[in-house]
Amino acid sequence: MIGRAIIAALLSCGLYQVPIPTLVGLLVLTFVYLYYVFWVFKKWNKDISGHRTTRRNKHSPSNLGMPPIKTLDENKELILTNSKHHEQFDTCELLNDVKDMAVTRKKNEVIRERAKRTMSLAVKGKSMIEGLTGALLGSLNMVAAADELNMDHIYIPFPDFLWGFTFIGPFSYLLWRYRTIILRIRQFLWKHGLIKPMDCDYEAMCATLCLEQTQAIHYYACTAEGSSLGNIAGFFFANFAYVDNDCNYQVADLFAVDIDLDTKRFVKAKLDDINLDAKEALILLWFNTIAAQHVKLHAMANWGVNVDEALADVNPFFRQSSVVTVLYNYFGYTSFNGFLKTWAEEGLVSPGWTKPEKPLIQAFNHGIKGNVWQHAQIVDLAKYSEFVNFIVQVRAIFSAEFQKHKEMFPGTDGEAMFVGTILHSLDHSLMDWNLKDPLWLDVDDPRFGKMAEIGRVVKVGFVADIPGLYFHKRFKGSGHPFYEAVYRKAAKINKKFADNMDTCIIK
Repeated sequence: MIGRAIIAALLSCGLYQVPIPTLVGLLVLTFVYLYYVFWVFKKWNKDISGHRTTRRNKHSPSNLGMPPIKTLDENKELILTNSKHHEQFDTCELLNDVKDMAVTRKKNEVIRERAKRTMSLAVKGKSMIEGLTGALLGSLNMVAAADELNMDHIYIPFPDFLWGFTFIGPFSYLLWRYRTIILRIRQFLWKHGLIKPMDCDYEAMCATLCLEQTQAIHYYACTAEGSSLGNIAGFFFANFAYVDNDCNYQVADLFAVDIDLDTKRFVKAKLDDINLDAKEALILLWFNTIAAQHVKLHAMANWGVNVDEALADVNPFFRQSSVVTVLYNYFGYTSFNGFLKTWAEEGLVSPGWTKPEKPLIQAFNHGIKGNVWQHAQIVDLAKYSEFVNFIVQVRAIFSAEFQKHKEMFPGTDGEAMFVGTILHSLDHSLMDWNLKDPLWLDVDDPRFGKMAEIGRVVKVGFVADIPGLYFHKRFKGSGHPFYEAVYRKAAKINKKFADNMDTCIIK
């Protein structure tokens, strides 16, 4: 019976004319892919089906509103309180009152009002119920907010899951697999004195990581005009998550980095009672970027997507971008930790990273649950930071265009969408451009070497663009009225940045 069916299929498709070797190859590929489909289905059944709900469900974290950001006063109080535990912060001139930011706060209120989501995931005219609030009839809850951010929780159907594992997963895997092989070769050659890393100005690099990445939100204050210290900016990281050289997750009271804004160079850094040099500070800044800071962007993005199947006919490009974001959050949170065993076996990271306590996931969770705080004072850095100058202006552009096109993005929080598209993609691009050589991270550092190990792997395998993608992922050239409108205006500010704005989380 099966034999006759196969013969009939071959005849109907004209495959009987195909050379036997080619036909055998096609059949082998078909059976291999079918086995792969079965493997993917088991993963979907284990991690997604029966374990997650759509955003329509009241039990979904992103059915609720996005968690309210912490106030500037809350962050300030936390920094000041933690600094009192360590004597060396007693004379810090930068731990002073942050100037009043009433005007900037007012502008931010306007942006947040424009960014508010509609109460339904459906497009108007497709089961949207006007005038209701709360989680009613599959709508979103417009009253309550989630307690904390959540990076990986949204349900997607198996066809979308399989699509991602077919057209994204393999290329992502090949990228980190190829680049970690190159890293291992370079590390071997360096160890035996056959090559040298690129030259690194560590003091300038620390300044770059503070000013030209999303870590800029940790800017607290700068010295008063005419200060004998110069024009110094303080970047303060309260409750700073890190992993020690025994691969144990730790939280320091305060990590502080001072940067000279005129020279754009490192001045000094402290981790609680430890004075750090620029090389040590670089490891901590990079680890914070990849562990506790960047994951906030991934988590916030879940409030800026809509994978509802009803959207496929109305705004297919946005739905596809949303599916990609949800999938990549799954890859980055649920799947990532599973790679550590492979890297430990290959000598790229220490075995301690694979311990049951999952120190890397602990650092991820620390960053996610820590949420984001108001950072209106960041405008001080606009004339010193190309990134901050761009983001401050483009955020206003994005919110204005989102307001015009809001009906195309039902159930979508505009601020979260901005974070999950422009802010996330530029953070990746800048990470790639800024840290030109992973060997700058010192894996032999007696205090922080273990973090340097994971930092090197992330730099080579998870920062750059993924090759081989068949679908469009940029604002530029999307053909979508919203994304193109934002791109045209952003390109007038900084074309290089605008050209690298992604419409989804895809790295």
